[in-house]
Amino acid sequence: MPDNIDKYVPEFDEDEQRERLSEFGREDLIGMLLRAYKEKRMLAKMCDDLASKLSRIEAIAQEPSSLLGLPDIPDAEDLRRMNE
Repeated sequence: MPDNIDKYVPEFDEDEQRERLSEFGREDLIGMLLRAYKEKRMLAKMCDDLASKLSRIEAIAQEPSSLLGLPDIPDAEDLRRMNE
């Protein structure tokens, strides 16, 4: 992962967070780390699911419409001419 992560979260104050985290014990920090890891994995899975759905939608959008064979249904070229 690139080390320029700070440009994506400029509002993050690292010093403030370090001070806040210094108040926690080892077990608390480990628990927080594990929870953050689980959240990251969950978000990654959600992104993968959404990318898969988007991919299916794109594939469907590329298929020719079954309406094109019906009479009186304008195609894309007809619509362009109507809007000129």
